[in-house]
Amino acid sequence: MNSTDPLLQPFQLKHLSLKNRILSTSHEPAYSEDGLPKERYRLYHEEKAKGGIALTMFGGSTLVAPDSPPVFGNLYAGNDEIIPYFQKMAEGVHRHGAALMCQITHLGRRSVSNAGDCLPIVAPSCVREPAHRGFPKIAEETDIRRIVKAYGAAAKRCQQGGLDGVEIEAYGHLLDAFWSPRTNFRTDRYGGSLENRARFALEVLEEIRKQVGSTYIVGIRMVFDEALDRHLDGGLRLEEGLKIGEMLVSTGGLDFINVIQGHIDTQEGLSHIIPNMGTPAGPQLEFAGAIKREFELPVFHAARI
Repeated sequence: MNSTDPLLQPFQLKHLSLKNRILSTSHEPAYSEDGLPKERYRLYHEEKAKGGIALTMFGGSTLVAPDSPPVFGNLYAGNDEIIPYFQKMAEGVHRHGAALMCQITHLGRRSVSNAGDCLPIVAPSCVREPAHRGFPKIAEETDIRRIVKAYGAAAKRCQQGGLDGVEIEAYGHLLDAFWSPRTNFRTDRYGGSLENRARFALEVLEEIRKQVGSTYIVGIRMVFDEALDRHLDGGLRLEEGLKIGEMLVSTGGLDFINVIQGHIDTQEGLSHIIPNMGTPAGPQLEFAGAIKREFELPVFHAARI
């Protein structure tokens, strides 16, 4: 197609040549069956590919470990059972000229312990999430070591499944709960200073790179500002979010950043990250543009676009 529209121009993401700059970001359509992307899930993303987008990202909040219980139809990449389903999805989406990636995460406090295998949910500190209202167990270092390994193993399964890349989720879940001063009151080497609060995320990224190698595409969808009242609620502020982004990028292990502003632990907060039809189009584009100017990496963004 001959067009001057910037969104329709090709884009090079590492070794991956995308035919345009239109992507569908990770979300959960509740089409999963037994935590797996079976036929209905696959056909949903094949239709997106048929429509002409360059990249479909799926598995919104795909779980990496059993102590991250599913609460909204999540996929589960904590064992090898999912690999053949990834392979079939990759085959179907690639057939229509699109790329595909999966988002992986540990929900942390954003779950309930009476779901899944009925294991205690874990978080940096025992801070209850308003939405799911569970009291999380404080993650011990043995939990942290295990979950770090689980992230790497889940990313490896994405690679073995023929997916073009993987996206780490870091807004409202375990990873960024370590970042935010309103959910991390630890006094060990994972709490206190910003460098300590970023340690877990850096270890996760290092383990993923260890398991998938340097050539596989790895990105992060991360919150840069929780958009909370500084005096009443605390929360992660832009200046700290940018510093965490710089730490992650400086490792050389990231290939793209997907920008998020806000918080999802309340329905009101969620309504700003996933704006409804009554919201003006692209309400966070100016914020995403400001983040883009800070980094050399490709920057993705989706919010009412």
